[in-house]
Amino acid sequence: MSDYLVDAARWQRENRGAAQGSPSNLLMTAASRALSVLALADEAGLSRLRAAYDPAPTPAPPTGGQPGVPPAPPSPGSAPRR
Repeated sequence: MSDYLVDAARWQRENRGAAQGSPSNLLMTAASRALSVLALADEAGLSRLRAAYDPAPTPAPPTGGQPGVPPAPPSPGSAPRR
């Protein structure tokens, strides 16, 4: 049924001049709304998949310094020796 409604929504040339409330006009309106619902469902499904399998990166926690200031370099005595 959904395939039929999608095809009807895309077949606009024949019913473009149909009178308001006529069976052709009602079919086109229903088909157009069904197509909108299917598009919303598709978008919601993609959003859920992206959230599950491609989450946004987690921001690094601040290191305790002032914002915008890089951390101080390590002291020279703590470097590994060769």
